[in-house]
Amino acid sequence: MNRTEYTETVKLIGKMVGKNAFVYGTITAFKRENRTIKAEMQPSGIETGWCRCLQGAFADKIGIEVLLARIAEGKTQQYIVLGILE
Repeated sequence: MNRTEYTETVKLIGKMVGKNAFVYGTITAFKRENRTIKAEMQPSGIETGWCRCLQGAFADKIGIEVLLARIAEGKTQQYIVLGILE
């Protein structure tokens, strides 16, 4: 891959995932029955909708910090929880 192809690939990936694909947040609500949480994203303070958690990433305590990844963009952005921040 030459430099031009590399640059174009990086631009394409940037368009696909956006500028801020990863954010961290603080858990504001959780549902044990389906392993979902709501989080307040930092530093914006915007609350997410219900987010699915990867295995080992579910926390059932309010106030725990988690790492989130945006998986859908547009009017309704969707996030998944990648892990718990310690």
